[in-house]
Amino acid sequence: MRTKKNINLINAFLLITLFTFITCISNAGDGTKEINIDGLKVIIKNTGKDVISARLFITGGTANYPLDKEGIEALTYNLVIKGGTTSLSKTEFAAIAEKMGTLFGSNAGLDYGEMNVLCLKENWDKSWRLFTDAILNPAFNTTEFANRKEQFISNAKQNDADPDGKLDDLVFSTAFKGKNYEKHPQGTAESLEKLTLEDLKSFYGMNVCKNRAFLVVAGNVDDNDLVQKIKATLSKLPEGTPAVIESTTKIELPAQDIVDRKISTNYLCGIMSGIPWNSPDAVAMMVAMDIMYTRYFVELRTKRGLSYAPAAFMFGDAITSPFTEFYITTDHPKDAIQVMVDIINDVRKNGFTADELKGSKDAYLTRYFMRLETAANQSLNIGRWELRGNMQAFDEFEKLVTGISLQEVNRVFTSNTGTIKWTYLGDQTKIAPEDFKQIEKIGF
Repeated sequence: MRTKKNINLINAFLLITLFTFITCISNAGDGTKEINIDGLKVIIKNTGKDVISARLFITGGTANYPLDKEGIEALTYNLVIKGGTTSLSKTEFAAIAEKMGTLFGSNAGLDYGEMNVLCLKENWDKSWRLFTDAILNPAFNTTEFANRKEQFISNAKQNDADPDGKLDDLVFSTAFKGKNYEKHPQGTAESLEKLTLEDLKSFYGMNVCKNRAFLVVAGNVDDNDLVQKIKATLSKLPEGTPAVIESTTKIELPAQDIVDRKISTNYLCGIMSGIPWNSPDAVAMMVAMDIMYTRYFVELRTKRGLSYAPAAFMFGDAITSPFTEFYITTDHPKDAIQVMVDIINDVRKNGFTADELKGSKDAYLTRYFMRLETAANQSLNIGRWELRGNMQAFDEFEKLVTGISLQEVNRVFTSNTGTIKWTYLGDQTKIAPEDFKQIEKIGF
C-alpha cells in the first residue's frame, strides 16, 4: 500500500527526471526548422546527438489503395528498404549495414507510410547513400518478393488468431465500414495472397513522389550538408500528384458488435469520435485521457478486480478521423461496461480534480520526454505532428501541457465525449445488446 510519503517521493523523482530530460532536449536546439529542396519538404531537428534518424513519410495511407489490395503499402515499403537495390543484392546491402550498425525499417498506418534509417553520425554519409539507393533504385527482386509476401501472410494469420489483433481489426472494419479506415494497413492473408510484384511496382511508382512525401531528419546534422545530400538524391523523386484525403468519419449513432470466440477472457473496446489533432484543445484532451487511464486503472483493476489491464487513450495513428478508445479485458463484461461508463459520466458531471491534473501533468511530461530521448522517436513524433497539421504542439509541448487549467481540461473532456461504438470479442453468452451502455447526455 502506498503511503503519502512514498507518493511524495515518487512525485519528487518524476519532477527531477522531467527536469533532466527537458534540459537535455532544450539544449539541443530551438525546435524544428522546415525547408523546401527542389519541391521536397524537409523538416530538420538538430538534437546535438551523434545518432541520426531520417524518415521519408508518404501521405495518404489507406486512401492510397483499394480494399482488395490492403497490405500493399506495408509490403512494398518493406521490400524496398530491405530487399536490396539494382546495384546491391539484399545480402550485400545487409552486410554493409550490419558492419556499420545501421538499421533500416518501414511502416504503414491508417494515414501514412514511411521508410527510415538510423545510424551513428560517423556512418551518416554511407548510411544515407544506402537509404537513398534503396528508395531511388529498389531491386524488386522476384525471389525476395515471394519470401516477404509469405512472411506477411504468416503475420496476418497470427494477428487474426491473437485476440487483441482481432479486436483491433473488428473495431475498424465495423466502425469505419465503407471508409478507408476499414482497410487493414498490414493486410489480411486473403488480400496479400493476391498481390503481385507488378502491383507493388505500380503502387510504388504512383505514391513515392514529392507531392506525397516529406523527409524528417533528427540528430547532429549539418543543414548545408543535408541540402546537398538531398539535391543529389531524393530531389530526383518524381513530382507525382497529392494524395486524396478522405473527409472525417464521425461516430454519431450508438452501436455494438458482438463476435463470439472461445477464449480465456473477453476483450472489449469502446471508441468515440475525438478532437481534431490540429485543434488548440488537442493537447488538453491528451492529458484528459491520461487522467482517465489512471482512473480506469484504479477503479477497474485496483478496487474492483474487473481487469488486469484497462486503458483509455487517444488513438495516435488515427489522423483523418481521430478517436478516443476505452479498452478492457474482463471475465465480467456487464459489470465492466457499467463501471467504464459510470466513470465517464462522473467526470462529465463533476470534472477532474486539481490533484489529478497536477499529477498527470508531471507524469505525462516525464514519459513524453523520456520517449523523445531517442532520435528515432523524435523523427517519428515530428512526422506525426506534421501530418496532424500541428507542428506547434511538438515544438511547444511542455508549454502547452503546463499551461492547461483545470477548467480547460474539464471543458475539453466533456465537450469531446459522446456516442460510443462498442466492439466485443469473447463469450457471447455473457453479454447482451442492452448491456452496452451509453453516456448520459448533459448540457454544456
